[in-house]
Amino acid sequence: MTRFSGRPHDSVTAIPSKSAAHRYMICAALAQGRSVIRGLPGELPDDLTATLDCIRALGAAAVFRDDTLEITGINAKPDVLRLDCRDSGATYRLLYPVAPLIGGRAEFMLSPSLAARPMEPVTELLKSKGVAAEKLSVSGSFGPGEFPIRGDVSSQYISGLLLALSLLEGESRIRLTTPLQSKSYVELTRASLSAFGGESQWMGQDTILVKPRRLKAADVTVEGDYTHASLFLAAGAVYGPVTVTGLDPGSIQGDRAMLSILDRMGARVDMGGGSVTVSPGRLRGIDVDVSDTPDLAPAIALAALAAEGSTVVKNGGRLRFKECDRISAIATELKRLGADIDEAPDGFTIRGGGKLHGAACLCHNDHRIAMLLIMAAGLCGGIELNGAECVSKSAPGFFDEYRQLGGSIS
Repeated sequence: MTRFSGRPHDSVTAIPSKSAAHRYMICAALAQGRSVIRGLPGELPDDLTATLDCIRALGAAAVFRDDTLEITGINAKPDVLRLDCRDSGATYRLLYPVAPLIGGRAEFMLSPSLAARPMEPVTELLKSKGVAAEKLSVSGSFGPGEFPIRGDVSSQYISGLLLALSLLEGESRIRLTTPLQSKSYVELTRASLSAFGGESQWMGQDTILVKPRRLKAADVTVEGDYTHASLFLAAGAVYGPVTVTGLDPGSIQGDRAMLSILDRMGARVDMGGGSVTVSPGRLRGIDVDVSDTPDLAPAIALAALAAEGSTVVKNGGRLRFKECDRISAIATELKRLGADIDEAPDGFTIRGGGKLHGAACLCHNDHRIAMLLIMAAGLCGGIELNGAECVSKSAPGFFDEYRQLGGSIS
């Protein structure tokens, strides 16, 4: 057990966007020539390490120095690819449809929690194209055409197809059979491909046209991560002013929506000079639809604990298929602290402003749950947390950030 206490405030620098880095790394591996990816953390989080290991297994050469990664596109094509995705859903889902176009057979190694997450929409689609597709292996190439797939299970399915279809010789169409959720992540993939010479365009509301383009090496810089910053921004609304530097105010990251959510709740949000400062106000509960921003649920929960009235988080059913069932984990662990919270099938309701107390909590092996509980420690006089090291999945420097903001770890 590790004890956390303190009321975070002050200033911290945003870490590089994990979502953007995954996509740049894969695009660079698929491109001709040597690409340079700048602005990475000195110590890669576990998920990005998984992607780096996998693109090397695909045949790309990669050299990491300080904050810069140089990647030379795939040259050798092994007959059998063994890809250890660890616990990284992005690594697995982005590379799954790409792998059979690179080598003869790809075998995937997944953590137990990742193996339990759904993949059937992709495996069934590829089977319809003549590919031998199972959860842990895929083999057999496929050609251009129409690719119908659900848009409401994981946007990573669509992102993986965008990457794969860019490699084919003819035009393809991704047709969404259900409304797309987390569209911003698909747009991030399209923007990443564009930086490497790829081309795609929307045709109406439910179809993406993917044009065949040979990807070319590029020099790109990873922007600051709004998802990771969201808990720090929420802490600014709860405890005292927090400034996060290194965030692009014009970013297409969907989780930039945390700024408008905090503003609606009554916090003061100031932007300028590449930084965002959030200060306390009279926080009030609101309704938040997280269908496009499910990863913001923990940060919204933190702000809701200190808000007057009810905060309702809804349309977040996909949260049940993350590293853990995040809806259940948030409800279970915040109840340990004395929170008034009700769980719903697709979200939760928090009635804030009540008195909280310290407790021993569990992380559920989920980095986002661990970070939420650590940041909530200041509201309840401190907590004891088992398994907090899981934060390394996305932010190995999180404990240093917490101390920098005035938190205490013992």
